Amino acid sequence: MLDIKKLSISYGKHKALDNITFHIDKGEVVGLLGLSGSGKTTFMNTVAGLIPYNHGEVLINGQSPNEKTKGYVSLLTENNAIPKWMSVEDIRSFYIDMYNDFNENKFDSILQEINIDIPYSKKIKNLSKGMTQLLRLSLSIAREAKLYLLDEPLGGMDTIIRNKVIDMLINNINDNSTMLIATHIIPEVEKLLDKVIFIKQGQLIGFYDCEELRIDKRQSIEKTFIEVMK
Repeated sequence: MLDIKKLSISYGKHKALDNITFHIDKGEVVGLLGLSGSGKTTFMNTVAGLIPYNHGEVLINGQSPNEKTKGYVSLLTENNAIPKWMSVEDIRSFYIDMYNDFNENKFDSILQEINIDIPYSKKIKNLSKGMTQLLRLSLSIAREAKLYLLDEPLGGMDTIIRNKVIDMLINNINDNSTMLIATHIIPEVEKLLDKVIFIKQGQLIGFYDCEELRIDKRQSIEKTFIEVMK
């Protein structure tokens, strides 16, 4: 599904990404973990086709990022904010018109599953930060995408909501799509992940099968993360 080969991005003398190579199969859920400023958001935006790269190759189903791949990549970052003057119903209707793969019934069921009462008539400007993030995440997941790129999807949510969201993500994983999650909140997402990528100062410093970490090395993803980041 996703092939990254010797990917590098430079801004002057600063290397945002430095010679990164890995492969992710269809149906996998992969964590992209690193400290702030490590290059996670740059990587997400590059795969989504929003940032050009200097060297290397990015292939999504065998194609470089283009208008076609944008049609089946669902990106959630802090940059794709939703207009605060809109109501929940307005943004729902906008996504129906904007994305052919947006499933409004799936969107409705996601909100019901999390058991959060967000009146569709309510203006987004009147939602809390956590509720706004939940709305943005629900809109992203409600697309029937082939590749989900979720950058800090749990930001601004309290512990109870985060746990419900994790369960929702588990219920929406399928064998025909791939999910890449960049996050600082490791313990909550650990049960979601098939593989994990560690990135530091733009360099890939670890790529692990999570089951091997748990069984063979008998340690958690968070413990491994702390070790490799030292």
